[in-house]
Amino acid sequence: MSSTKSSPVPNLDCIAQEIVDRIIRDLDITSICSLRLVCRSLGDRCCGQRYKAFFGQQDVDLTSYSLQRLCQVAAHPKFGPAVRIIAITAVVHDTSELERMLKTKRRRIHEQKGVFSITAEPQAVEDEIDEARRNLDRLTSEREEQQEMRRNESDVQLLTDALRKLGALDVLTIEAAVDRGDKTQLISSSAAREWHPIWVRASQVFRIVMSAIARSEAAVKTLIIYNKSLRCSVPTSDINELASLFGSKGFNAAAQHVRFLALSVSTKVETDLQKIANAYAEMSEADRAYYEAGMGTHSGLLSDDDPAAISEDNYPGVAHLLKQMPNLENLHLHFYNTMRGIPKSYVKVFSYIADEIVLPSLRRLTLRCFYCDEALLLKFLRAHPNIERLEMRDINLTTGSWSSVLDLLLTMPSLQEVSFHNLWKPEGSMLHLGPKELSKSDREDDGNSSFACMSGMMVHTRTFSRKDIQHERFQFADMPDGRQYGSPQFHRWITALKVECGPP
Repeated sequence: MSSTKSSPVPNLDCIAQEIVDRIIRDLDITSICSLRLVCRSLGDRCCGQRYKAFFGQQDVDLTSYSLQRLCQVAAHPKFGPAVRIIAITAVVHDTSELERMLKTKRRRIHEQKGVFSITAEPQAVEDEIDEARRNLDRLTSEREEQQEMRRNESDVQLLTDALRKLGALDVLTIEAAVDRGDKTQLISSSAAREWHPIWVRASQVFRIVMSAIARSEAAVKTLIIYNKSLRCSVPTSDINELASLFGSKGFNAAAQHVRFLALSVSTKVETDLQKIANAYAEMSEADRAYYEAGMGTHSGLLSDDDPAAISEDNYPGVAHLLKQMPNLENLHLHFYNTMRGIPKSYVKVFSYIADEIVLPSLRRLTLRCFYCDEALLLKFLRAHPNIERLEMRDINLTTGSWSSVLDLLLTMPSLQEVSFHNLWKPEGSMLHLGPKELSKSDREDDGNSSFACMSGMMVHTRTFSRKDIQHERFQFADMPDGRQYGSPQFHRWITALKVECGPP
């Protein structure tokens, strides 16, 4: 009697790992999670690089839920080590539009047509009003949770716990967004109607993150703070308040690992809500109509001679922070004016930087919207002769001239690329960057680097390669005479200037 040998029953364990990897290569996270639930063996084998890649960046809005989830991922033996980026959003809960809608029973529609902004306010239907009530309740609840977490510092504690478990990160970013009711579609800080709450929350989140880094001693290579958030910065006075934190052992240990810092700072901001409310109540009729149309207001801005705005406490904070990061290779600093008038006293911010900071490894430098005098700028550049990439945008010289700065750049041996954008002279005019001899590419300007004046083109933006520097040696044509035309290029330029430099 012959016996037949039964064939093995096919099962998922028999599938080669290469085939499993090929299957999940093009699946999204939801599909991979479903596949992992088929059986324990397949669940373990699906935890390859493709699956771990979904944990590479963790988005956190500093709610209790998002921070607890981050802690769980950080503690996971497989997925924690996969986390390389934490993107923190400083969420501002803006209830003003919902409150207006419930009061007037009208919804607001904005439409941009070229350079013109058109606003319509049709009657809201009952369903829209009910939805507005629900959204207002949610915003109010989340804002109260946010305030409670600040009072008991649970936000700092949870973020510290997560960073301590992770140990190291490639990138940590902080940007701002505004929630006006539709949580699925946060708006940018530049589009928000109220700007004071953005600054208040921006400072809170900056303090939360810096405290968590100090407590956890997490090694973060790249630290980006409100670099992409237009109309959002940390007041220099608030940075100075953290001087003792920056000098702590924990922060010093963590800051040694930072290689790239991008930071947006601003002048002093009024945080007394009663003073702000009083300023709004005293608006003129024309200003109020402009404000009610959703176009913002200058009410609540400190003046450039206000004692609080020009106190010495406003100036040294950025230098205190930079002192703790001696291994920086890439530095990107942005300054934003939140005051009425020209903040010339804030040249002291750059003065502290130039007098106290030397970064031996610095190779890339970007300065945006700073006020500084010729001597300070020369001092800082001479202290960093190995810079390879330099960008200066909207730099306001308060004394001296640009000629000595340009001459110094010609002597920097490692300089490979220089970008200029809106370089201002002490008398208030702009340095014309037009070449003495126009090439074909210069004649084919895209409209983003110049605008038309009565006697020619005013060139405000140019980038120079090493070859350009050696060939042209920063020799520019004479300034075109006459005022500028009201061209679309000029309108874009002046709009971008306000967005970039302020005031809000």
